[in-house]
Amino acid sequence: MNKSVLKKFATNIRIELLSLVKTKVDYFLKLDISNLPIEFKSHESSIKEIINRCTTAEKLDKTKYEDFIEEVAYTWFNRLVALRFMDVNDITDTKVISPLDGHIIPAIFTEAKSGNISEDLNIDRTQFFNILDKKVESKDGDNECYKMLFISTCNYYSSIMPFMFESISDYSELLLPDDLLSTNSIRTKVIEGMSEENCADIEVIGWLYQFYISEKKDDVFEKLKKNVKITPSNIPAATQLFTPHWIVKYMVENSLGKLWMLNHPNSSLKDSMKYYIDEDTPTDTFLKISTPQELTLIDPCCGSGHVLTYAFDLLTLIYEEEGYSKSEIPTLILENNLFGCDIDKRAATLANFALTMKARLYHRRFFKKSTNPNIVELQEFGTQEFKGIKNFGSLLAPKDIQSFDDGIFSQSNAQYDLQLKILTSTYSCVVTNPPYMGGKGMNAELGDFVKKNYPDSKSDLFAVFMERGFEITKDLGYMAMITMQSWMFLSSYEKMREKLLKNYSISTMAHLDNMVMGIAFGTSATVFNKKKPDANTKGVYFKINLDDLDENREIRGLR
Repeated sequence: MNKSVLKKFATNIRIELLSLVKTKVDYFLKLDISNLPIEFKSHESSIKEIINRCTTAEKLDKTKYEDFIEEVAYTWFNRLVALRFMDVNDITDTKVISPLDGHIIPAIFTEAKSGNISEDLNIDRTQFFNILDKKVESKDGDNECYKMLFISTCNYYSSIMPFMFESISDYSELLLPDDLLSTNSIRTKVIEGMSEENCADIEVIGWLYQFYISEKKDDVFEKLKKNVKITPSNIPAATQLFTPHWIVKYMVENSLGKLWMLNHPNSSLKDSMKYYIDEDTPTDTFLKISTPQELTLIDPCCGSGHVLTYAFDLLTLIYEEEGYSKSEIPTLILENNLFGCDIDKRAATLANFALTMKARLYHRRFFKKSTNPNIVELQEFGTQEFKGIKNFGSLLAPKDIQSFDDGIFSQSNAQYDLQLKILTSTYSCVVTNPPYMGGKGMNAELGDFVKKNYPDSKSDLFAVFMERGFEITKDLGYMAMITMQSWMFLSSYEKMREKLLKNYSISTMAHLDNMVMGIAFGTSATVFNKKKPDANTKGVYFKINLDDLDENREIRGLR
């Protein structure tokens, strides 16, 4: 995967999309609603919605205006990137944004012009062919017809993946870039930026999102230098850091993989785990797991789902070894084994998409009866027990549970129930890359919350999440995190260290030098077992330096 190409593409495409959307929004804001141009007469309600989203008391609201443009630009980036990945991996029945080999026009448009339009698409065929055949006036018939296909496809997938393809609002359609077919269009640039090689792994989606928000992250840290605290809405951009694949493997294999091997010592799973550490001293004291369904793993700060997608891979091998059929395995995994949550709606959406793609790639007919992953965007829901959750994230443990009813036809009830289940359950394994944020960067509410609830680890969010991680790990289960190294040395974490080393055992640790994670400080990938250490407790430790990595920043091997 060529990350430098992906970074350049994501940052450039964001700038271009923001500019294109801004130009369109500015145009609509200047229109006289009482005297719209003839081509927009039928879009009056959508134009009013655009105006309402950008103004307060009929005056331009700069914050609302900028947030709205950002939202719409990301919506189209999201759709284009998702469909490109699906095209490359033959998930779409007909390629939606990608052309056939040797062609420029998207395959779906080529097929439609020949009269082949899928029955799944809710499209006005008469209007489509009237525009195409120039029987009705249109500024750009081909682009208009292709937009009909593109939007109808997005709305079709909303029934299968509602988290990723929310039904597109009418005003969003108006703000879709005009040119989607030329060699200089946004669609073409997405194809060029996301090569088939880069789309070979669902991991590409997570990297693109991190690169897409990188400018916002830089802006947040510039403001932090001026003592501007990190607000809840900026926490995702400030704290999200994509975890290198080998670290994910190391943590998942020595938690989820370890637990299965302890219960099934003759399993061949070990042969598929490159970073698995064998137990030097066999033990009879471990969490008993009889069937694959009993293995549960949560990433409480799941980001775009990197940990969860690798855990999915490992779980498929476990289910296969136990004799389950290919058709039932992805559904069983999504229903029973994997859980995740994040305060960032976009990240949670991408995590849902990534796991769904894993399921669909594993079993071609998965969409026939698809199952949504157990991943939620953490929300307040207007209830007291979740008040402040956009600030506190999964650190918030609901106590006074209230009943919730947001309407009999609302999706919110199911999301509320799932969020409640995720935050009040315990798991066989907790694996995550938690947010890193020192006390000086925390806003007042977050600072007060961690001081009150986690006084021994309050100096940084990563340490607070270590403590929270043990709270949601089952006794004898495993908790694995990649954190800053400071918890091992600094006096501010002395009480926390004493508590951890007294009550929990370190199974294995990889101590990473500066820049191994791509950041200018040392980190530590630690796998804890939630049981008190005794005289026989041993841990396996590694020191990883920058020269232990290859040119792709993957580790050459644990030593």
